[in-house]
Amino acid sequence: MIVSGFAFGVVLALQTRASMQKFGAAAMIPQAVSLGLFRDVGPLIAALLLSGRVGAGIGAELAGMRVTEQIDALESLAVDSFKYLVVTRVVACVLALPILTTLLNFSGLAGGMMSEMFASHMSMQLFMNDAFGPMDWSDYIPSTAKTVVFGFIIGTVSCYLGYTASGGATGVGRASTRSVVFSSLLVILSEVLLVKMILFWFP
Repeated sequence: MIVSGFAFGVVLALQTRASMQKFGAAAMIPQAVSLGLFRDVGPLIAALLLSGRVGAGIGAELAGMRVTEQIDALESLAVDSFKYLVVTRVVACVLALPILTTLLNFSGLAGGMMSEMFASHMSMQLFMNDAFGPMDWSDYIPSTAKTVVFGFIIGTVSCYLGYTASGGATGVGRASTRSVVFSSLLVILSEVLLVKMILFWFP
C-alpha cells in the first residue's frame, strides 16, 4: 500500500504539473496533490487495492473451505461458522481500511513532494506548508471515515460469495473472481453516493 501510494503521488504530481504550468499556477501543485489524495483519490485507490488483494483472498479461502466441507465440519462441532469465519473478516476489513488509507495518503504525499523537489527544487517545508495550508479537518475526516463503508462492502461481498460457493475447484476460482469484480464495482458506485453526502454535509 505504501509503495503504491508513493508511486501514485509521483504520477499525480507530474500530471498536475503538466496541467498547472499551462495556466501559470505551478505554485498550487502541493495543494492540488494533497486535496486530491486526501479527499477522494486516496480512499478510492486504497479500497480498490484492498478489494483486489484481500477480497480475492477471502473469497477463495471461504470457497475452498466450503467445497472441501470444512465449514460443514465446524457446524457439526456446534461452532457458529458465520460468526467464526464471516464476522471476523468483515470487522477486520472495516478496521484495516481507514488505517491503510491513511498510510496511502501520506505515502502519496511523500511521493508528490519528492517529485516536486526534483522537478522544481521546492523545499520540503514549503511543500508541506502549501499542501496542508488550505486543508481542514472536514477535508480529512469524512473522506477517511467513508472507507469504513468501503471495508464493509468488500468484507461482506467477498465473504458472501465465498461462503455460498459451490462446484468444486471451479467454484473457488469463480468466487475469487467475482469477489474482486463485485466488491470493486460496489465500491465505485458507493463512492458516488458518499461524495454527494459529504458535499451536502460539508460544503
